[in-house]
Amino acid sequence: MIGSEKQAFFHDPEVAAGLDPGDLERAMAEQRRRIRGRVPDDVLAAVGRIHGQVREVAARRHALPPGSPDAFVVERTALDYLPAALESYLNLPRGYANRVPVSGGRTARRVLLDQLALLEAKLGEVLEAVAKGDTDRLLAHGRFLEDRFAGTELDVGLGS
Repeated sequence: MIGSEKQAFFHDPEVAAGLDPGDLERAMAEQRRRIRGRVPDDVLAAVGRIHGQVREVAARRHALPPGSPDAFVVERTALDYLPAALESYLNLPRGYANRVPVSGGRTARRVLLDQLALLEAKLGEVLEAVAKGDTDRLLAHGRFLEDRFAGTELDVGLGS
């Protein structure tokens, strides 16, 4: 891979003002293409899970307020944090990366898997926050309806 091509793949210089599912999907498709056949199955599976989480948040981006730190984390994960971790791993010789301890007895493969687990956990927190926001809005709307129609036969299921 040529240096400028590598730069374009791993570090997108344009940061969209919000989550653009098209941009994120293009970046993730390129990541999948570049790593397929070059990383172990467990790494490929972890990357797939992270991509799934990014897609899930991007599909619900309307639930994140403008300038949301969570949106920033999702975008940076897809366009910077994940590609940088993969690039560092791919720059190592396979045998070295998979067998030689490099940090606290962990191989580079294990270090990468730990980094991917951190990204996955953070995206899980973002998804929980989005779901909580949706739940809070649902409950608030239910309280509004209950107040609006108090004393009518209508029961919106908010009692106890």
